[in-house]
Amino acid sequence: MSVVVEPILEDLASGQWGLFTAAQARVRLVSRANLSHRERDGRLVRLAHGVYRLGGVPAAPLDELRAAWMSTVPEKLAWERVDAPEIVVGGAAAALVHGCGDIEPAPYRLISRDRRQTQRPDIGYWQRLLDPDDVVVVEGLPVTSIERTVADLVDDVGDLSLVGDVLADATRGDRVVDLQSLARLLAPYAARYGHARGDGSALVEQLRRSAGIDDVAVARALVQRPAVGAAFANVISQEVAGQLRVIAEQAQFQLGGYAQLGEQMRLMLAPMQEQSRLISEMADAVLEPVLRQYREQMNQIAKTIASQLPTITVPRPTMPVINFPADTWKLSSASPAVPAPKPSRPDGRADSDGVEPMSDHERSSEAGETDE
Repeated sequence: MSVVVEPILEDLASGQWGLFTAAQARVRLVSRANLSHRERDGRLVRLAHGVYRLGGVPAAPLDELRAAWMSTVPEKLAWERVDAPEIVVGGAAAALVHGCGDIEPAPYRLISRDRRQTQRPDIGYWQRLLDPDDVVVVEGLPVTSIERTVADLVDDVGDLSLVGDVLADATRGDRVVDLQSLARLLAPYAARYGHARGDGSALVEQLRRSAGIDDVAVARALVQRPAVGAAFANVISQEVAGQLRVIAEQAQFQLGGYAQLGEQMRLMLAPMQEQSRLISEMADAVLEPVLRQYREQMNQIAKTIASQLPTITVPRPTMPVINFPADTWKLSSASPAVPAPKPSRPDGRADSDGVEPMSDHERSSEAGETDE
């Protein structure tokens, strides 16, 4: 029975990073001879024993690790193994998938619930029963969590500076490292590194110091992450809403009869975008009557003061009229001297004695009469 091979292989590879196993192809009636023929002419690339990549698919950094993991249960498709994985990537290989540190991942540490043995130099099995919280899916692979990975590296690698770099890289990414969980996982190894038995927190601090992790920088980077910033905003909004709710309840209890004020306080619990409008409405409703009453009181006070002031009538000033004889300024012949005339005012009005000043012509005529 002949089959069309290319569509089958493409369908297999489409959901597995462009990879497939010979066992998966055999289930779909594609013989190993067909695979070998395509490998020779370049249409397939062999990555590991029984694992191939389509020739037109570009290589990826995790291809070899993915091929090793796929080869452990070759009959199953990759997506079928993620929900309840029999094999979990751990150790330095898990750190590679997390994108943390620079520890050589090979041979790949694969964690299994059952005892397994292999002659392959690129794979090493650990038999361990993992807690569900210790397993996460990253890049489509089931791997140990960053906390479990760091703890396993402390046990396996032993160089705290290298493991500290893994922890430092984890704090710089989008992940949030649970330091309490990490301390719990590191507790069995604390005495090995000079700390009190079971003191995983001290070992965590030693790792952080060896990697130069700055708490302030970590906190700043954490807050700047969009997801964390949105979570903080949500927490703050909930806290503010809770405080406003308490204030409204207290105000309603203390001012029980003031239903309108209670309604205004309840309106303050509306969404944040409505708060500005509500505050403006409250100001108009509360302040305007007070200001109107204040203006009316001030006007009434001013009118009252004005009505109590006495009425004072000031008389108009009058100037007395003085009439002098016509010969007041005539000089007798017995006068020894002629007094100097008083200077005239520039406006031509009478001087301070109320007499019209004499002109130069009048003074000359009067002097001539005197000489005669």
